[in-house]
Amino acid sequence: MKLTSRDVDDFAVNEHKSTIVKNLRNIWDSKKLEIQFTQVTAAKELGWSQGAISHYLNEITDLNPAAVIKFANFLDVDPREIDPDIEPNLPAVRNLDVKYSSRDMTKAINKKLSDRSLASSILVKVPDEGLYAGKMFPVSGSGMDCYMRLCKPSDLKHPKFFAVRLKGKKKLTFYAPDDLPDKKKIHALWSVVSISFY
Repeated sequence: MKLTSRDVDDFAVNEHKSTIVKNLRNIWDSKKLEIQFTQVTAAKELGWSQGAISHYLNEITDLNPAAVIKFANFLDVDPREIDPDIEPNLPAVRNLDVKYSSRDMTKAINKKLSDRSLASSILVKVPDEGLYAGKMFPVSGSGMDCYMRLCKPSDLKHPKFFAVRLKGKKKLTFYAPDDLPDKKKIHALWSVVSISFY
C-alpha cells in the first residue's frame, strides 16, 4: 500500500496531538502530588465535568488551544510546556531580549524570552512607600515609579505576592501568601503577576 501526502499529514497531526496529551499527562501527574488535587476537585475549579477532564487526559477529546491554556493556568505552568506549538494562539505575547545573567555581566547570553500578559490583568501604579504588610517588599525606598500587573487569583495560582483591598479601605496592601488577612476582612484580592520600575 502506498502512502499519500494526506496520510503523512494525518499521521503528523495525530503524532502532535499525542505529544500534547503526553505532556499534559506528565505535568498533571507531577502537579497532582505537589498541589494535591483530584479530577473532581480540578473539575470544580476549571468549570468542567470530571468526565471532560478524563476525556482530555485520555486523548478521547482533542486538546484545543483554549483547553491547553486553561489547563496551564490551573497547573501553574507555561502553556508551551503542554503544547510547544501553541505560541500563535497565546494572548498578548511579546518577545523580550535577555542580554546577561546577573551572575556574570561580562558574558552575553543573548537569550530570547516570550512573555505574555494575561488578558484579564490590570496595571496599577504603586507609590514609593511601604505598603507591604509583611517583612520585606521591593517597592519601599526605590525612588522610581513602580507599576504592578495584577490578575484574578484564578489566573495565577501560586503568586509570590497578593494585592489586597481590605473592607472599608481605598488603598491596596501587599501580602505574601502566608501572611494574608482573614477572608472576612478582604474586599478584593488579586495575584501580583509582575513588578516594573520606571
